[in-house]
Amino acid sequence: MFEHSMNNLIFGNAFDILSNIESNTIDLIVTDPPYHISYQNATWDKKDEFYTNTEQWVKECIRILKPHGSMWSFMGYQNVIPFIEICNKYATVQLDNWSIWARNKGRGSTKKLKSLREDIIHVTKHPKIHTWNKLSVCREVIAPYVKDGKPRGWILDNETGKRIRWTGLGNVFWYNAPQHNSIAEKQYHPCQKPVMLIQRLILLSSNPQEVVLDPFMGVGTTPIACITTNRNYIGIENDSKWYNIAKDKIENLDITKFSQYNLWTDHQINLKKNQS
Repeated sequence: MFEHSMNNLIFGNAFDILSNIESNTIDLIVTDPPYHISYQNATWDKKDEFYTNTEQWVKECIRILKPHGSMWSFMGYQNVIPFIEICNKYATVQLDNWSIWARNKGRGSTKKLKSLREDIIHVTKHPKIHTWNKLSVCREVIAPYVKDGKPRGWILDNETGKRIRWTGLGNVFWYNAPQHNSIAEKQYHPCQKPVMLIQRLILLSSNPQEVVLDPFMGVGTTPIACITTNRNYIGIENDSKWYNIAKDKIENLDITKFSQYNLWTDHQINLKKNQS
């Protein structure tokens, strides 16, 4: 079996490396695999390879997860149901969350509505025993409720003058995508996800010092999210271009650009969304 070490970037084929990781050793998997939707005719995203490739990596990921472990996987909406079917071939997984990342830019189409969403599927290895950390966000109260002349469940924010309340985290995420001209989070990969979004998934389904694996690491977003949330990471990437970018980003990481998950930022995001 492959002896993986903590906080390790591995260059190579995910299918081969996953098959050599010891069973029941990974706490959480967060990954953004090929969607197999023939994205811009990319050689790594062929439609007819979905079942063969997805089954190969899903089988191994379920095997190496600890009994309390879970997996968050980005997914093209066309393949969500087949993805769940594949998962259930190897464990009685529980579809716990079906979330959406609402992008600020989308994939155009001449025959369909423009796609402005990315589906994120959360499955657990055990239907009842798995790590879950409740997170809350601060939102503006549109219709404030008052009882006996006093606010119920909300407060007045002195900075913005708005009525706000802390409430449970929803299943639609509003983070902006990385941009080519961004200083804090520059876009390198066409499918790159925001660090803060990955931080959120990691914090929901793991605890400090646990091991998070990303078998399709790309330019290192998941490892960076792990560093900034005090988790250990293992990242796998088979494209030398993306692997070298990830390695360079992590070696030169300015952690002040990606501080510990910031609930106040959620507050600002939701206030701006309600104003638009």
